[in-house]
Amino acid sequence: MPDAATGATGLAQDLRLACAPNFRDLAAQVHDLPMRHGMVYRSDMVFAPSEDEAECLHALGVRVVFDLRSAAEGAASPNAFWRERGVEVLDFDIGSDVRAKGSVWDVLKDDASAAAIHALLSRIYRSIPSASAPALRSLFERIAAGDAPVMIHCSAGKDRTGFVSAMLLSALGASRETIEADYLASGGRTTPEQLAHAHAVLSEVAGGPLEDSASALLTGVHLDFLDNAFGWIERKFGTTQAFLEHAAGLDEERRRQVRSRLLET
Repeated sequence: MPDAATGATGLAQDLRLACAPNFRDLAAQVHDLPMRHGMVYRSDMVFAPSEDEAECLHALGVRVVFDLRSAAEGAASPNAFWRERGVEVLDFDIGSDVRAKGSVWDVLKDDASAAAIHALLSRIYRSIPSASAPALRSLFERIAAGDAPVMIHCSAGKDRTGFVSAMLLSALGASRETIEADYLASGGRTTPEQLAHAHAVLSEVAGGPLEDSASALLTGVHLDFLDNAFGWIERKFGTTQAFLEHAAGLDEERRRQVRSRLLET
């Protein structure tokens, strides 16, 4: 059986899954707010779970899955597990908008240095807020309507999912410290096998062994990238709350509804 810590509600609060190592309860890192466990999960792609893992995931009662991957990613690895169990899956194709700013693969072919990759990822993170706005709007609407538990995921569950999770925590009033702790937690949930496979794939695309520093940028999580997203928001909207209101439809009434669903009173 997967390693599961079970709370008084009987729902698993911290599953350690071989099929999705970055799957976790968003409330796990929240210590400055009374966030309810078992309401919002964030994850990498759930692919081919074992029978025991499938049983644990099904028991969580997820109602809506927010798939932030591109159409190409979805076609290559369909969300079969959730759909086969009757769970509603909403596709937002954030990947297409993000990659419109520059392809990781193209950069690796032309220049696989850490400096080039850092510059590209910084640009990508500045594009994520506007690309994520439709997903955020729908996420807030569905939570306010009582459709939790929900799950948010992309391929690795660290960049697009990390940003959307950061915005949800911001909407709840979490501190920047809490938001950063949740974001960085993805760095401790990648298996050595995943890292080795990613390094091999990236080196093949680059046409030669990738520098460790370059590989770490692509496979890890780094606060300066998240800072780029927040910086873009502050330049365009002034504050994160203004971005959430004007770009994602989170007015005061919707915020109150979301908080009432996700926070203990």
